[in-house]
Amino acid sequence: MTLLNVLAMTLAEIFGNANLKHFAGDAGHHGHLLGGCMGYACVMYFLIQSFATTSMLVTTFLWEGMIAVLGSAYAVFVIGERFTSWIQYAGVALMILAMWMIHSGQHK
Repeated sequence: MTLLNVLAMTLAEIFGNANLKHFAGDAGHHGHLLGGCMGYACVMYFLIQSFATTSMLVTTFLWEGMIAVLGSAYAVFVIGERFTSWIQYAGVALMILAMWMIHSGQHK
């Protein structure tokens, strides 16, 4: 259940971030501001749900890893942003490996 809560929290944060980025770029369109705030309200809900089922250590690491990987994917594939070095892409690959290790260690 933790993984699903963290995934939902990550998607809510990406939704919030995307709306706030559009708000900053669209000269203050209030619909994007509202979407950003709603995204972060959902983040708080799923964060509390995650803490109810697992430790802060595991929740925090999985969340940070997922937001780095999925947030980067959103930035690359939807917004069209790019890293400037292959080392940055390698860092994303290492984050995926680290999340797998943390999640796998939870079941031993």
